[in-house]
Amino acid sequence: MKSESDLRFEALLPFLSQERVQRFDDALYERTRHIQVVLENIYQSRNASAVMRSCDGMGIQDVHLIEDVNPWVYNRGVSKGTPSWLTLHRYKQQPDPTGACIDHLRRNGFRIAVTSPHVDGFNVDDVPIDQPLALVMGTEWKGVSDRMLSEADYHVAIPMYGFAESLNISVAAAIALYELSKRCRLQPRSTWSLSEEEKETLRSEWAMKTVRKSDLILKRLGISAQTGRPLFD
Repeated sequence: MKSESDLRFEALLPFLSQERVQRFDDALYERTRHIQVVLENIYQSRNASAVMRSCDGMGIQDVHLIEDVNPWVYNRGVSKGTPSWLTLHRYKQQPDPTGACIDHLRRNGFRIAVTSPHVDGFNVDDVPIDQPLALVMGTEWKGVSDRMLSEADYHVAIPMYGFAESLNISVAAAIALYELSKRCRLQPRSTWSLSEEEKETLRSEWAMKTVRKSDLILKRLGISAQTGRPLFD
């Protein structure tokens, strides 16, 4: 029996080129949820969008957006459409968005690593990644919140050799994610790669975002775009 994700993907397959399907498969082969990113109240939309572009480039699937102070604004010019290929977890409606994000990460077995140039801890190239890791980036001028600092399992910094104390957030994220994803891929694939079910789900979501009016096509074929179930028994 076909999964719901398979039903949607197979229904949209005639509208996808072979090159696009192969691109999906190549990206899914390298995708990971072992490393995830948390952006806490990033002020400048171009910085958040640049981080998302780096996430996509490094194969990081999940980005968590805490928006209780600064909302995330989509910046297509910088992100180049990469948010469409990522799984975004947004925390803005909850009474305590930061707490909700922390609870979600803890429930799913993540260690929390906050980036801070002012706290002694690990360099980005030696922070432990034996367990799922969420890398937290804070606001451009203050860094992560005191609440997030208190919840951190690790404090992470990028070594600096000049007069500047820190890097722009998007640059720091790109360096950190490159190091973490590289180290991640040195581990057995089974420890960091997506499950077949996760691949099917993402393949279906990507197809829906690629094919124009995919929801109408699925409805015409009797398939729910939201659940993948038949609309009529």
